[in-house]
Amino acid sequence: MKKILTFMFAAALLASCQQEEKEATAIGTSSRITIAPIITRATEVNFENTDQIGVTVTQSNDFVYASNKLMTFNDGVFTGDLLWYPEGNDESQIVAYYPYNAAGTPTSFTVKADQTTGYGASDLIAASKSGVLPSTNAIVMNFKHLLTKLVINVENDTQSNISSVVLKGSVPTAILDLAALSVTADENVATTDIIAQAVTANKVYRAIVIPQTVAFTLEVTTADGKTLSQRLASTTLVQGGQYSVNVRVLPDDIIVTLSGEIDNWTDEGEIGADNEVPFEEHLDENYFLYDGVKYNTVTFANGTTWMAEPLIYLPKGFTPSTDPTADSHIWYPYEIVDGATVATTDVSAIKELGYLYDLQAALGGKEITESNLNSFEGAQGICPKGWHIPTRLEYFNLVGKSTNDADGKVPADGDKALFYDVTYDGGKITSLNNAGFNYRFSGVRMVTSLTGAGSYQKTAIASEDNIQAAWHGKSAMNYHMTSTAYKPIYNSTSGLLTNIQFFGLMSTINTTKYPEGRLSLSYVSVKAGMQLRCVRD
Repeated sequence: MKKILTFMFAAALLASCQQEEKEATAIGTSSRITIAPIITRATEVNFENTDQIGVTVTQSNDFVYASNKLMTFNDGVFTGDLLWYPEGNDESQIVAYYPYNAAGTPTSFTVKADQTTGYGASDLIAASKSGVLPSTNAIVMNFKHLLTKLVINVENDTQSNISSVVLKGSVPTAILDLAALSVTADENVATTDIIAQAVTANKVYRAIVIPQTVAFTLEVTTADGKTLSQRLASTTLVQGGQYSVNVRVLPDDIIVTLSGEIDNWTDEGEIGADNEVPFEEHLDENYFLYDGVKYNTVTFANGTTWMAEPLIYLPKGFTPSTDPTADSHIWYPYEIVDGATVATTDVSAIKELGYLYDLQAALGGKEITESNLNSFEGAQGICPKGWHIPTRLEYFNLVGKSTNDADGKVPADGDKALFYDVTYDGGKITSLNNAGFNYRFSGVRMVTSLTGAGSYQKTAIASEDNIQAAWHGKSAMNYHMTSTAYKPIYNSTSGLLTNIQFFGLMSTINTTKYPEGRLSLSYVSVKAGMQLRCVRD
C-alpha cells in the first residue's frame, strides 16, 4: 500500500460520494460496478495498482447478486467484470475485503506466524456499505483495518544486534462477519508465536495480531544467542487499533516501559510490562503486603514512613547467589561463623536480614554509568508503588552525619536530625530501634572497583558487656542503600573509570566509642551489595 493520498483525489472522491447520494439513475446492464476506496485509521492510507479485493453484492431481498467477485485496483478505483443489475431502484449492500481469497469470501482469517515476510498478508481490511443504488459513479467505500497492529520500539543496550522479536501467547485466527466489519478471536485455535517484522533493525518492529484479550510474552533474541523475555500486561486489543510496546534490552533482561504517543491507526495507547506487583498498604496498622510478603512499617516524628525490616523482593530476571564473588547483582545474606562468612538460604534468615542488592538490581536492571549516575535520586526502583529508594538527605534527616558530596558539601542542620547524638556525632542504632526502626545487621557485599571481586564483610561485633548481647557475633559493618550518587572515580594515571560511588548508610560499632552503634552516611561502590529499606513518597 502506498503512503500518500493526494488532496486532489480525496476531493474527487468526496464529490463522487455527494453525487451518489443524490442520483439513482436507471442505467444499462452494460455498466460496470466500480469502487473508489478510502482508508482511514491507517499508516498505509491507499492501495497500490494491482491490489485485489473480493466483492459481494446482496440485494435488499437478501438475494446474493454477486459473491466474492474479483476486483483490481488501478488509477484510483477497483474494477472488474461485475456489472450492475438492471433493477435500478433496488438497493443493495456491498461488502469488500482485502486481501482477495480465490477460494471464496473468508469466514475466518489467520495472521502469519512469521511476519518478517508475511506482515502485508496479515493485514485484513474490509468495507461494508448499505442502501447502495446502481450508479454510473464509483461507489465510495470506507475501508477499515479489522485487526490490531503492535509497534515495538526497542532501545538496545547490548553489544549484539537483535536477531528476532517474538510475541508469544495470542490466538492467530479470527471468526469473521465481514458485513458487520466484525472479528472475534477463535478460542478453539491454539495460541502461537508471532515473529515481528523489522521496520528499522535494532530499533522498530511491527506485527499484526487478532483482537482479543491477551497477556503477551515478549521475547527478544540477540545475535549472540541470548534470549530475554518479559510478560506484558493483559490488554483487550481493539479492532483497527495500534498499540506501542517500548522495550529496553539489557545484557541480562528486558524492561518494558510506558511512554510515547500513537499517531497511526486508532489511538489505543501503550502496552507495558506486567509489573504490577500485588501491593496493599495498611499503614493504620503499621504494615504493608508486597508480592505476598508482610513488611512492618514505622512512621517517625518528622512524618516520614519507613520499612521497619529489609526488603526481600526478587525482581524478574535476577537470581540471588551464595557466592559474593559472582556478579549476580543480588546475594543471599550471610552469617559469621568462627571468623568466616557463610551464606544462608534459610527462609527465616532471609526474612530477618533481607537480600543484599546492588543498585542495578534495586533499579530493576537499569545500568548506572558515569553519564547518568545523578539521574536516579528518589527512584522507585523495585520498591512498591508510592515508595522509593531513600535519598542521602532522607537518611541524613534521621542521623545527621555525612561525608562530603562531590562539591565538598554536607546538608545543613545535622544536629537537628531526628536521632542525632552529639556524643556519637551521628545517629544511634539504639535510638532508631527505640522508635521502631528495627535495625538488622545484614552486613555488606563489599567491592572496591568496577572490575574487582566482591567479598562479604566479616568483622563480627565483639562479645562485650557494654554491647547488647543480641548483637554479639553479627556483622559490625553494614550498609543501607541510597539512590544518591557521590561521583565516578578515575585512575589518576590512565584516566580510565575505575569505580562509581553512591552514598550509603554505614554502621560503626566498637566497645569504646560507639557501643550502641553509630550510623552515618559514607561512600560505597555501586557494585556493592547491601540492605534496602524503602521509604514512602
